[in-house]
Amino acid sequence: MPKMKLLVLAQTPPPVHGQSVMVRTLVAGLPGEGIDLEHVNLRLSRTSADIGGWRPGKFLAVLDACFHAVTARFTQGCDTLYYVPAPGKRGALYRDWTVMLLCRPFFKRLVLHWHAPGLGDWLAHRATALERAVTRRLLGGADLSLVLGENLRADAEALPARTIRVVPNGVADPGPADRSASRPADRPFDVLFLGLCCEDKGLFDAAAAVLEANFRTGAVNFRLTAAGEFPDDTGARRYAVLARQNPGAIRHAGFAAASAKQALLRQSDCLCLPTRFPNEGQPLVVLEAMAADLPVVASRWRGIPAMLAPGASRLVPPENVAALTEALLDLRRNPPPAGVARAHFLENYTVEKHLRCLATALTGR
Repeated sequence: MPKMKLLVLAQTPPPVHGQSVMVRTLVAGLPGEGIDLEHVNLRLSRTSADIGGWRPGKFLAVLDACFHAVTARFTQGCDTLYYVPAPGKRGALYRDWTVMLLCRPFFKRLVLHWHAPGLGDWLAHRATALERAVTRRLLGGADLSLVLGENLRADAEALPARTIRVVPNGVADPGPADRSASRPADRPFDVLFLGLCCEDKGLFDAAAAVLEANFRTGAVNFRLTAAGEFPDDTGARRYAVLARQNPGAIRHAGFAAASAKQALLRQSDCLCLPTRFPNEGQPLVVLEAMAADLPVVASRWRGIPAMLAPGASRLVPPENVAALTEALLDLRRNPPPAGVARAHFLENYTVEKHLRCLATALTGR
């Protein structure tokens, strides 16, 4: 693509989730790669539970953001619209229609960054014929579609762009974690769950596997710490009951800000993410775990298998507590060599590599 000035129309934290964090990374980092941009914060979600939902205030926020985007097109000389499309959710898709109708005609070029998978499958199997036609008309034919991995191209291919480029996510390097000290034989194996605390992300499968591993070993040899917000009171109450019934084995650490998250990663023995979340792409918590040289036990789902460090991970089928239990038991018996996960992170997923790859894709270099 020729020289451009980006208008980034996308939300940054809060709330904190993978997509908003990566938009913040882009806004802060691309100028250092020689790409000029303006940012209009499409602030739609107030909390994690609000993501992807619909309320009247969101429509007003879309109209306001579109007004500022079109204004910046002329006052700041922005010629390229950067936008993050919705996954397969009808209300969010209608929001995208609104944005494309109001903004796309004013920009020379359109860049779509596919952070949350699922729209292509939704269009094929759940959308009406009219919804498919309108979506292809308004979102199809982008100048550039960015995808997180080769196995996450389906959405971009369902709405063909002139160019599709793979740009993996990246996170800041927290520095090496010291894991040289041996774990005392009587200390439980610390399993960490990070993210939205819900059924689809695998929290309750992780809890069931930890409890089953303790039953199999005849003692509290595994303990689960969950860090993150619950999207609803039902899930919070269900987890609280598990914690009361299994003291010492199940706990909730609440939302973990950056420093608290790093402490949890350094204190734990593995990250457990048995997700089946419909719109899972390339979870940042997996990258953060590898940066801390933490082995990962995760489900074989979406972009996760291609992310993991060979020799420092265990993959299990989604919704398979028995396989998850076996993976935890095996990882406790056979931990990976120190440095394997971190070396994989440094080679592939640093924020510097991400920004260079992103700038190359945007400029066509």
